[in-house]
Amino acid sequence: MRPQPSERILVPPKLGALLELTGWLLTAAAGVLLVAFGLLSEEGCIWLATLMLVTLLFVSWRRFDGGLHPCFLFLGMLIIFQAGRPIAHVLGMLPDPMQIDVATAIPFTISAQAGEMTLLLIVLSGILVYIPCRLGFRPVTYNPGREMRWLPALYVLVLLTFPFALYKNWSYFAFIRAHGGYLAVYTDNAAVLQSAGTMVRTIALVNSTALLIAYVFERRRKRIFALLALYFALSTLDLLIGFRGKFFAQALGLWYIHKLKTGRRFNLLPLLSLAVVISLVAIVVAGFRQDQAIQLLSPIGFLAQQGVSLNVTEAAVAFHHIFSRYGAAYVFWGFANAAGNPVASGTHRLWTVDLTTFLNPTAQQLGFGTASSYLAELYLFGGITATSIGSLAIGCCLEGLHRISSEAKGALLLAILLPTIIYLPRSELLAPLGFLVKSTISFVAIAVLVLMIDAGLRMLRFGIGHAAHAARLPVIDP
Repeated sequence: MRPQPSERILVPPKLGALLELTGWLLTAAAGVLLVAFGLLSEEGCIWLATLMLVTLLFVSWRRFDGGLHPCFLFLGMLIIFQAGRPIAHVLGMLPDPMQIDVATAIPFTISAQAGEMTLLLIVLSGILVYIPCRLGFRPVTYNPGREMRWLPALYVLVLLTFPFALYKNWSYFAFIRAHGGYLAVYTDNAAVLQSAGTMVRTIALVNSTALLIAYVFERRRKRIFALLALYFALSTLDLLIGFRGKFFAQALGLWYIHKLKTGRRFNLLPLLSLAVVISLVAIVVAGFRQDQAIQLLSPIGFLAQQGVSLNVTEAAVAFHHIFSRYGAAYVFWGFANAAGNPVASGTHRLWTVDLTTFLNPTAQQLGFGTASSYLAELYLFGGITATSIGSLAIGCCLEGLHRISSEAKGALLLAILLPTIIYLPRSELLAPLGFLVKSTISFVAIAVLVLMIDAGLRMLRFGIGHAAHAARLPVIDP
């Protein structure tokens, strides 16, 4: 006789979760002790960190019902951006994954202690992000309800504003290709923006937000495909311009919302297959945007390329004594920049600008630069303590977004913030909050426009119904 599920549960779920999380923390602590006593070399740290992060990602997929939690996507992006180079090293591609070569003409190696601390920060952050998500997890499915009544008005708004969004993206693409390629985004950003005009950019922002809202609310398959077609018509131009991160983060966000509405898990084989395809496309796009020949077309090459964000975190650790006094400024101005207040170089401070200037002033003046990283900003702000607290806070935010995503407002908030949150391993710590502030104006405008369009549609339906009813009345001949 097959035992009942209740008979097979030997450990209560909460206790099991606590034991699992204790095991992760003890493993990390054991690694620290082995390093402290000289029993684990930097090479051993690379292998241990890689093994722990990959295992943590797989465990999160299993614990979250096939990855149905934003934490799963976050850990995946953390591995790509911060552990891509160690993974490429383990697979035999990179001889020295800890070497800093971003934005500098002469690569150099940091101390073993700084490299080991960097790996500890990445592993510890991954575990601490996972902890609140694992402890609070419960399956969530979003079933759209009364909010679907706004879909007709949203579709009208999407169709009216779509030509403006398409024109904006095409204007950006044409200008950038005519002025030196992707670097024009940094060397002549004001001219890029002006190529489309303020009004067009504003209407385009309304379109992208309305398109996202309609996608979240919609349940009908054919209309979902139509919305995705409109999205990819716009995003393909973003991809050709060179905004790979924006494109793939948004695509992952849309895919997750689809899973949230259907309750279907991420299957590993299709997920890995898609990851391979994305990696190859990303390498091709990188060559296209920089007008360079493609040297290596492989998923491992993609990991090595995207994993250069590890250099940003390494530099924060290795040069903490130089830049830590600006830690608070990096956090604040990173938020201001994401909220739509462009930071002028030399006036306010961004970690990406200061790091590029430190590594290669000439490259910074020519428009080259590094990305940022929430790990680097947290470490510069308050060392390993701030990194730990900040990682726990990110985990709590992910768990909170997951819990409220069963309702329309929560699902919509998740859809807006998810692409920026999972991109944190290579962006500013408060970028999601800044993006939310910037998006608020767009939401207010859309709410007003949707109410107006909905009222107009109701009046139109009433007029048509009244005319049809009048046409059916018998004509009385006096």
